Amino acid sequence: MFLKIFIICLIIIFIFSCLVFVIFLNPIENYYGDINVLINQLRTSIFISVIIITAISLLIAVIFSRILSKPIKELNTAARNLASGNFKSKVFFKGRDEFKELADSFNYMNDQMKSSFDELSGQKEELSSIISSIREGLLVIDSKGKILLSNESFRKSFQINSVYGKFYWEVLRVPYLGGLIEKVIDEKASASAELVLHDKTFLCDAIFLNSRKELVITFHDITEIRNLEKIKRDFVANLSHELRTPLTAIKGYVETLELETKEDENLHYIDVIKRNTERLINIVQDLLLLSELEEKGSTLQLEEVNLKNVIKDVLRIFEQKLKNKKLDLKFNVDSEIPLIKADVFKLEQMFINVIDNAIKYTEKGWISISLKQKDDKVVIEIQDTGIGIPESHLPRIFERFYVVDKSRSKKLGGTGLGLSIVKHIVLLHNGEINIESTYGSGTKITIILPINNS
Repeated sequence: MFLKIFIICLIIIFIFSCLVFVIFLNPIENYYGDINVLINQLRTSIFISVIIITAISLLIAVIFSRILSKPIKELNTAARNLASGNFKSKVFFKGRDEFKELADSFNYMNDQMKSSFDELSGQKEELSSIISSIREGLLVIDSKGKILLSNESFRKSFQINSVYGKFYWEVLRVPYLGGLIEKVIDEKASASAELVLHDKTFLCDAIFLNSRKELVITFHDITEIRNLEKIKRDFVANLSHELRTPLTAIKGYVETLELETKEDENLHYIDVIKRNTERLINIVQDLLLLSELEEKGSTLQLEEVNLKNVIKDVLRIFEQKLKNKKLDLKFNVDSEIPLIKADVFKLEQMFINVIDNAIKYTEKGWISISLKQKDDKVVIEIQDTGIGIPESHLPRIFERFYVVDKSRSKKLGGTGLGLSIVKHIVLLHNGEINIESTYGSGTKITIILPINNS
């Protein structure tokens, strides 16, 4: 279109130029007068021709600019309306030139943008509905700690009206939360922790989004669960305290009867009563110990501990049992094992339970204990060639009262609390415990403890 208009304008200007020259120069050809008069006439003709050609060019330029500016203005107005969100703004031109094609492309783009905008709006409303319906508190913050998003449950749980644009420490004054967020940002991984705020207990999960450099934090209200656990612990502790006194009395009277009874038949019954009383007393003692370990206020009496000496002291308790079963004992220690910060009394309880289990469930073969250092931790491995544990039982082996073979456990006097106590002691020391076992071949327990505990 533009090329056609340009060519037409050139042709019009050329024709007008020729006409002007013909009109003004024709009298000069028949004029034979003075040369000066001829030159003056020629100058006048050229000047008039230039003025006429310029006027015509300006007129054509004005017409041409109006032809171009009108559709451009319409397109500009429509584009501004589209930018402001008015998707009804469209442009229609007659003809089949470039402006018509441009208008059609603009209208198509308008339709596509409206469709995309409607889809995004629907997704946003759906996402907002989902976030609002979540019962757990939800908080999204950027890497600098500024709050980008929160849901209604979060604002209700923490009794806050407006949080957008604030820093999380302005809204939640919980020291542990800051440490959790810093850990997640530094490690760029997920982490969780329990937080207590406004007499409520929350399980806080924080996930780092690498693509957006943001953190998504969820707050699960577990106050009721923790209250029920406390009620259960208090019940067990109180019951254990109440049972300990009568059981001790029963044991005392049974031992007296045992000394005074001479009939073999009665001695058998007394032996059964005595054995079961001792088992009940062991269960009560283990329950009391477990309740103490599970208490949040349970603390460690930290001191520098020589693990090699602790294990040697514990092994002296089991020397006779090892001889009776004719089990070989292997005790391997690295040349240099540093002293660790730990509670020596609780470590003794831990080793007594683990080694006692290894001896109980090993009829022949050997028991191996190894002690080695790995980086800033100490690794203790206790392995036996006993009956082992079926793979299906391994996930539940640290649960209270869980035993693999109930009949065998009762026969050996097990309470089902030993490994649960061991796990709690390890966790109190910020350590890890793992168990590997093959049924019929033996079991290996690995305990990892930090050297410098705090």
